[in-house]
Amino acid sequence: MDTITLEIPETQLVELLRRLSPAAKRSALKALIPELDELEQLMNYGDKRIRAICARRGIDWDSLTEQERQKLIDDILHEA
Repeated sequence: MDTITLEIPETQLVELLRRLSPAAKRSALKALIPELDELEQLMNYGDKRIRAICARRGIDWDSLTEQERQKLIDDILHEA
């Protein structure tokens, strides 16, 4: 099999990737991040856990700003 080498500026490559279908983008990510499925599972687990913690504390996670979320997580991590 012959190999062809194309030289494409990185900015152009990024733009081409942005134009891909969602399925093709996911395929590209899986090629770049072999552990993507495991990462997504960990993120889903973390999302469920933080929502459960918030529910126990009477906090609506979805209504928090990004800054409030970061402070809450920092507070939880530093609880004695």
